Amino acid sequence: MTETVLVSLLAAVCFGVASVLQHDGALRVRRRSPLHPGFFAELSRRPGWLLGVFAQVTGVALHLLAVNVGPLSVVQPLLTAGLVIALLLQRAMGRPVGPSALLSAGLVVGGLVLFLSVMPGEQPSWAPDAAAWVPGFALAGAVFLAVLAVGLSRGGTVRCVCLGAGAGVLMATSAALGKAWGGLLGSEGVVGLLGSWQLWAALACGAGGTLLSQAAYQAGPLGGSLGAMMAIDPVIGVGLGVVVYGEPFASPDTAITRCVGLALTLVGVWLLAAMQRSDQTAARERRVLL
Repeated sequence: MTETVLVSLLAAVCFGVASVLQHDGALRVRRRSPLHPGFFAELSRRPGWLLGVFAQVTGVALHLLAVNVGPLSVVQPLLTAGLVIALLLQRAMGRPVGPSALLSAGLVVGGLVLFLSVMPGEQPSWAPDAAAWVPGFALAGAVFLAVLAVGLSRGGTVRCVCLGAGAGVLMATSAALGKAWGGLLGSEGVVGLLGSWQLWAALACGAGGTLLSQAAYQAGPLGGSLGAMMAIDPVIGVGLGVVVYGEPFASPDTAITRCVGLALTLVGVWLLAAMQRSDQTAARERRVLL
């Protein structure tokens, strides 16, 4: 389990770096409607954004490794550390980060430490068939369609948060599908993996999540989009792990500790996102006054 935690944290670092670089790139190109083809054409000509893509691809590779050696109920919550990494990187780039934001980041870290202080039981070794995915897809699909509908019909902060949440749902679903790759590769080889629906469905979800996250980055502050993404990802990921893979979230004597740790982490993520939004709004107001 130690290897799972280490690889997951490395993936979180990559995702945190990628989000800052991609958010910066999205703000430097012409503002367009969500998912406009010209938006991504302009982004592809920005070196900083491309470096962010490289960091994200590295994070995805590490993430896939983590979910294939450990349970989703451990890996997905650890990815919330990416928001803390993004905060520290923004501060290193000279952007103001207040003590309240640092306190919220500490809440995220403290929640993760509590969450990891007790581990779930042994995860099952069986691979889910297509029928086992139906309730999982129903869960993820319902949440995704709801947040996407609100995000596309509204503007400002609401659009930013909803598009970020939609990207988080797709990323969590992609990770859950990617968890099946290791078993397919071991039992059927490369040919079997290439012919599997899990491979192409995971790639489609990952690509959709990436595109939606770029639209979310341009729609508003990084805190809103990334906070929503990081908050909903572990919830959907843990849910898919339990529903599809039959992973134990916790034993009876550790359930309270794990739930409290996860709750503290999600509260810290949300507070951190809210503070970043308010800080950036105040900065804009100061610029207008000047």
